[in-house]
Amino acid sequence: MNIVNWLQKISELSLRFVDECTGYHHGQTNCIIGAYLGDRPVGYLEYSIFEGNAHITDVQVAEDLRRQGIATQMFRKLEQELEGKIIHTMQTPEGAQWVSSL
Repeated sequence: MNIVNWLQKISELSLRFVDECTGYHHGQTNCIIGAYLGDRPVGYLEYSIFEGNAHITDVQVAEDLRRQGIATQMFRKLEQELEGKIIHTMQTPEGAQWVSSL
């Protein structure tokens, strides 16, 4: 797939993102960005904020919607909201491949 087709796929999705904090302990705030297509939850990105940096702990996208840029859009939303660094932790081979594509 060329870059134009990939960008077109992303733009065709009417995604809505919800960012919420789910807890706080020992100086760390746990948060999640949820991605929704209409009312359907299609992905999430879990992260913790510690000392001003975001530590991504999990990223999931619905199997039928993978490889369409949803995880990347959630990552970009996190980038826009955060002033510190984004640190990727505990990567699977697929996760490492995604991180290197950012």
